[in-house]
Amino acid sequence: MARQAIILHEGSPGPKELGLSRILDFFNVPWKPVDAFELTDFQRSSPDYAIFGSVQAVATALRQRQEANAAVFYAYADNERGPCVRAIRSLFGDAKLSLQEASAGNLSVCISSDLLDIAGPMAGLNVSLQLRSEDAVLIGAPVGEASMFATIISAAGAPVFLRFQQEGVSVFLCTSSQMIDIDEPVGQGFYDVKDHFCSVVPLIMFIRFMFQGVAWHPQELGACLIIDDPLLRPQYGYCNFVKLRDLMRRHGFTTNIAFIPWNWRRTSPVDGDFFRNESKLFSVSIHGCDHTAGEFGATSLAVLHARAGLAQSRMRNHQARTGIQHDSIMIFPQGIFSSPCPEVLKRNNFLAAVNTEIIPVDSPNARTRIRDVWDVAIMTYGDFPIFTRRYVFHGLENFAFDLLLGKPCLIVAHHDSFKDGGAALIELIEKIGSLNCCLRWRPLGEVIRRACRRRANAAGSEDVEMYSNELLIDNPSDQPIKVKIRWKKSQDDLVSKILCDEKPVTWTTEVEQLVFGERIPSHSEKRFRVVCQEQAYAGKVRRSLRFELSVAARRFLSELRDHYLSRNRFLSVPADRLRSVLRKAI
Repeated sequence: MARQAIILHEGSPGPKELGLSRILDFFNVPWKPVDAFELTDFQRSSPDYAIFGSVQAVATALRQRQEANAAVFYAYADNERGPCVRAIRSLFGDAKLSLQEASAGNLSVCISSDLLDIAGPMAGLNVSLQLRSEDAVLIGAPVGEASMFATIISAAGAPVFLRFQQEGVSVFLCTSSQMIDIDEPVGQGFYDVKDHFCSVVPLIMFIRFMFQGVAWHPQELGACLIIDDPLLRPQYGYCNFVKLRDLMRRHGFTTNIAFIPWNWRRTSPVDGDFFRNESKLFSVSIHGCDHTAGEFGATSLAVLHARAGLAQSRMRNHQARTGIQHDSIMIFPQGIFSSPCPEVLKRNNFLAAVNTEIIPVDSPNARTRIRDVWDVAIMTYGDFPIFTRRYVFHGLENFAFDLLLGKPCLIVAHHDSFKDGGAALIELIEKIGSLNCCLRWRPLGEVIRRACRRRANAAGSEDVEMYSNELLIDNPSDQPIKVKIRWKKSQDDLVSKILCDEKPVTWTTEVEQLVFGERIPSHSEKRFRVVCQEQAYAGKVRRSLRFELSVAARRFLSELRDHYLSRNRFLSVPADRLRSVLRKAI
């Protein structure tokens, strides 16, 4: 495995090389730019490296190669196809090779299940997608057991990412000429890997495979299903919680219920006993406050503080009445949040937010970039973590790519996802479980608390990036380890103390980060918690009787729709109309 990257250029680094450097920085891979004509001199002093460059730059570097030492190259296609094809033929010594535009329309893109170490969680996937104009397929590559080519990804049967091995040299060829800029803003909706599949997936696979010793990696790959809206009763709409419990036991997954705080008085003692006794399978999070339209899309700090504080108060009351524990994790109703909202949640001691939408509703203030959605959590707004989740229709390929990046696997559903007994949901869960990775299904709070990035450092300890204000770090090894934890803080954060297993630890501040460390014995774990001083907000928001009545009406009408109308085949159409009316209401 490599410990350093070399980025080849011819004369000076271009836009692709600069884009590549930002991706390597994202994964914490050290890199150095080297002219293709000077690579031989650099090789003698730097043995533990992998080399990146355009096909022409890699071909130039290999022509200069004087010693038969082992080397690994990642070559990406050049913009000009003619010179690129000539370089490919020179590189592989085969005049039959050529690049060709892919057929129009959706193609079957297959990832090999033979090279598991390289493909990771995406091994064996078959994805239908349309290739971009920058993408191409390789024509004329020999096949068979005696071939020096191994196809990793193919489109309509033709390679788009392959490995060539000869005389100690391994060349990984990506036939796309696109190099994504991870500082570009993300469009509306959700990040879809199919938009950049043939350029992004090969590169991330290669980085993950080659730099395992130095790149950031997840502590674990956590997973949880999240169901929005239900009351804590035996059945809500199509979702029967006893049957769901049996499905969880059978298929080995967990479920979080995004509970609406307005319903805090409505859990009966008997139902409370059920969910409390099944707390290893069912967990509870906070789904808004009143669940009115866009309630956390407000930009008024007074309004946001009032709603966040009321949501917390109601959930504490619910816990006191029923004994059901909850995690202070916000699930935004309708996925709507404003850019100042995450910092307000941070001030109100929320652990994190989980959301499907990645762009705040006040779009002029949107700053979400590709690097943000690739990260374990979006940290752009108030340095508060927003973890992303996905619907079934996002496709298995997006869940697998998230896992390749090291993100948690969070699935969103509603009661009507169980209209067919949850068949589509269970099918997805089984497919995710069969991916080439070790997935840990846990209560949502435990997934969030264990979500971090770790890497070994030169001092023999581990660096850790912490996202939420609580972190569980484990040490499964036979030796004690030292960890150095970094927690990103905003300028206005007033940290009163940092605790390790509820005992104070000292910290320092480095470039908008708190840095602290601890020794973790073998086969054990420690819990860290950053405690900020509570900052009371002076503004008050009056809730009128008319508003309270309209909230109550909305809640009861929503339950009428979900629990009765939508389950009646004669009334389902009116139920859909009622859903539309409610969405336009308060």
